[in-house]
Amino acid sequence: MKNNKTIEQNIIRFIKKKELVVPDQKILIGLSGGADSIFALHFFYKYKGKLRLNIAAVHVNHNLRGDEGERDEKFCRDVCQKLEVEFYLANVEVNDFAKKNKNSIEEAARLLRYKEFEKFAKKSNSDLIVTAHNSSDNTETVLLNIVNGSGIKGISGIPVKRENIIRPFLIISKNEILDYLKNNKIKYVTDSSNENVNFKRNYLRNEVIPSLRTNINPSIDSVVFNSSQILREQSNAIDFFIGKLSEQIVINEYDRVSIRLSKLDNLPDSIISELFKTILKKNFEIEYNFKQIEKIKSILSLQVGSFVELGKNVITFRERDKIIILKDEQIFIDEIPIKIGKNVKVGKKSLKTEIVKKIPDKFKNDKSEEYISGDLVKNELKLRPWENCDRIQLLGMKGTKKISDVLTDIKISSYEKKNQLVLVNNNDIIWILGQKISDKYKITSQTKRIIKLCLL
Repeated sequence: MKNNKTIEQNIIRFIKKKELVVPDQKILIGLSGGADSIFALHFFYKYKGKLRLNIAAVHVNHNLRGDEGERDEKFCRDVCQKLEVEFYLANVEVNDFAKKNKNSIEEAARLLRYKEFEKFAKKSNSDLIVTAHNSSDNTETVLLNIVNGSGIKGISGIPVKRENIIRPFLIISKNEILDYLKNNKIKYVTDSSNENVNFKRNYLRNEVIPSLRTNINPSIDSVVFNSSQILREQSNAIDFFIGKLSEQIVINEYDRVSIRLSKLDNLPDSIISELFKTILKKNFEIEYNFKQIEKIKSILSLQVGSFVELGKNVITFRERDKIIILKDEQIFIDEIPIKIGKNVKVGKKSLKTEIVKKIPDKFKNDKSEEYISGDLVKNELKLRPWENCDRIQLLGMKGTKKISDVLTDIKISSYEKKNQLVLVNNNDIIWILGQKISDKYKITSQTKRIIKLCLL
């Protein structure tokens, strides 16, 4: 058993080695009232002079445990008042958030908690947020990620520092914290939900890890922490390499990401997997497991025009020379009426139609803006997705051409083909939206009525 001084010095050395704080900063401690966060509060209260830090604390009431939650809130307030530590309180409705966003209770609580931490860090003018994760928490995270099929980033454990959040106590175990509090007669509260083995993490904490500690390795926390630090360094090295690679082969566009296929030819399978994972997390805030990444990679062997649905409304298309990943936002399926002079929402844009007296002198031949003869048009047009049988008489043509051939000729992507719309007057196609207009509706010297079409 380590004595109090040894534990404290180990933490001080860890803080300095990892350069977690600098003098004259202000830190905001996430205070639940449990053993870990109370230890964090007392540690920084004791060493605020030596480290030249100002401290504050925030308690988040998740409104999940009724009277017990109220007890924890009062306890945290009283402790901070006794120590004369600046105290903040946040109240969140975890159940409502979980239902609305289809999160587990644990995940919803975590998301809301960190959101409140950030809010009160700004309110209190704090430079850093301190969470009291210890090496035992790290062991749980690593094992949980392993059984859930996570990659190297998942099994590299809890980061010591992420943006303005620091975790100075990952160097010590839960038992060391409990011994320290006991030796110093420091009180804390216990969350009864931590004993519920129905939660995955609690099952690992209460059943699996104690068995591993007893029967395999009593130092499992320190061993896993050291291993996770090595893996995190390797993960950082991979991130650096993938970042440099992405600059060469990934094109970030308005609403999609394109990957040049020619650049993937000589890359090993493992690098392609990491590339896909990085793109999805960075651009779509999605983390996929092994099976899902294999599904994504299957697009490489499919025919041009094929697509794979990745879940969470993300879809990837196989083009001739690239792969496109984007949010699948089909505009609509049924046709909708368009009254001249009214605006209609088209995906993220709007279609505006209006009667004008003449074409402006400064009119640019922009595909998003067209002027047509309205002599054959009544007061209503229709907008719908194109169909295989659709044909159009392009400008300068005597006959008609299939829409599918027009779209192929102008080399738009499979995804754009899938969502291409046409503007129709009775059975005549006036405009392939944003692309081509019909010769039948071109403006001539005999035109009496001009309609402006604008895709905004």
